[in-house]
Amino acid sequence: MFQIDITSDLNGLFADPGTWDGLTRGVPFRTTSWLGPWWRCYGSTHQAYVLVARDASGEIQGILPLYRRQSLAGGRVLANLGDGRACTDHVSVLAHEEHLSEIALAMGTHLASKCSSPDWGWDSLEIDGIAEGDPGMTAMMRGLQSAGATLHATSRMHVWYRAREASWEDHLRSFSKTHRRRTRRWIEAIGDDQSFQQRTAKTEAQALDWIDRMIEMHQRRWTAVGHSGSFDTPTFRQFILEAARSFFARGQLFVTVLEHAGEIIAAELNLIGADRIVYSYSSGFDTRYAEQEPGRILGSDTLRQLYQRSLAGIDYLRGDEIYKQRYSTQSRRLIQLRAVAPAFVPRLRHAAWQTQFELKQWARKQTGRQPLLVLDPTSNAGCTVVQTAMP
Repeated sequence: MFQIDITSDLNGLFADPGTWDGLTRGVPFRTTSWLGPWWRCYGSTHQAYVLVARDASGEIQGILPLYRRQSLAGGRVLANLGDGRACTDHVSVLAHEEHLSEIALAMGTHLASKCSSPDWGWDSLEIDGIAEGDPGMTAMMRGLQSAGATLHATSRMHVWYRAREASWEDHLRSFSKTHRRRTRRWIEAIGDDQSFQQRTAKTEAQALDWIDRMIEMHQRRWTAVGHSGSFDTPTFRQFILEAARSFFARGQLFVTVLEHAGEIIAAELNLIGADRIVYSYSSGFDTRYAEQEPGRILGSDTLRQLYQRSLAGIDYLRGDEIYKQRYSTQSRRLIQLRAVAPAFVPRLRHAAWQTQFELKQWARKQTGRQPLLVLDPTSNAGCTVVQTAMP
């Protein structure tokens, strides 16, 4: 049995990174190195709302890091730390595998019971970045549902994972002949063409300088086609650089660049989890060298480094870009959860929200866009599709 409590003392929990990070099951986006900088950059206007599970001796065995904010309609919204433009994937209840389902289920029922509390009341819960089949979130959602909360889950994209094969040659054989030939050519560009050189950051200063260069290339590419780009605000850049410093200190930052005649023309920002998985977070390349395919050269070298470093695999995170499918990856739906508190006013607000959602689904269908998948996230068979659009 575990005692579930709620606290706003997030900084107190962050002050013990050994306990917090020991519950993350190896995923870097659940750690204090990621969520701590995010909270310092984005949390000043919000209230921390963290569920904590303790065992009989008082030791922390589970954490669900949320925060509370006011919606435009006046409702009290709970959301996951790391949401928004940070694109935090693999959001989950933090707990050891053997206790995960029990703790998560208890957290769900406890959360529902507090919806009308003067101190901890809430109207809706909105979590983005749940990987399909995550056992912690599945159990937490079942706990919410069993206590009367209404669940609404959608998906518009996937996360993509490629496990390490027995050898690099086995890895290449899993590709189509065309992609295998191209990958060999991209790898050979580094070994055979002396004008190309791949480098991995060895110092913090070098890593941060290369991340700045990556951001510059990323922004130039996207603004050229009329998009704002991911790094268009000083706050987000500050968050990324602070997180990078923390991960470098832990030996988990993996920043690489491709140079051509001494000039950086591509860069990647990756994190290596305690689970020995490379998490490919962001990249950029100089569009002046697009014909040389610098992004693909560097990406192929990152794949090869799975074998040189004896890592477990690579996670390409959210987004349905074609290149992820070409790497013979396995995909899982990325889920956005909306849970509505078991109370009259939240349900009334949800009815209005549901009407707007259905109209947007209809509009997507009429304009030829893919409607969002509506899912049952608590199904024993996984996230079964309930609806794709209005008739």
